[in-house]
Amino acid sequence: MHYFDHEKLDCYQVAVRALVLVDEIARSLPRGYGNLKDQMQRASQSTVLLIAEASARTGADRACRFRQSRAEAGEVACALEVATRLRVANVTKCDEARELLLRVSAMLWPLTKS
Repeated sequence: MHYFDHEKLDCYQVAVRALVLVDEIARSLPRGYGNLKDQMQRASQSTVLLIAEASARTGADRACRFRQSRAEAGEVACALEVATRLRVANVTKCDEARELLLRVSAMLWPLTKS
């Protein structure tokens, strides 16, 4: 079986796990929190998609995409914190997603260097 470059990266695999969990959390938000839901979903999708895009690039361009992915992961973490502080999301699930995002961020850090 053949694989794309991004499929071989642990940070991609963990980011996909976070994406699924974040989507579940976002879908559970009550009415009136559509902007937060949208932001959460878009940033988690961008985290994954930018890892895939970076994997197909080289040099400074590659590092830039990995930096963008890391920034998106931080944005997701912030959205999760907002949801928990507003008491509109399950704290345990948000903490689990945050831990996955911290792992993604840590794995991306060395990849951000060109």
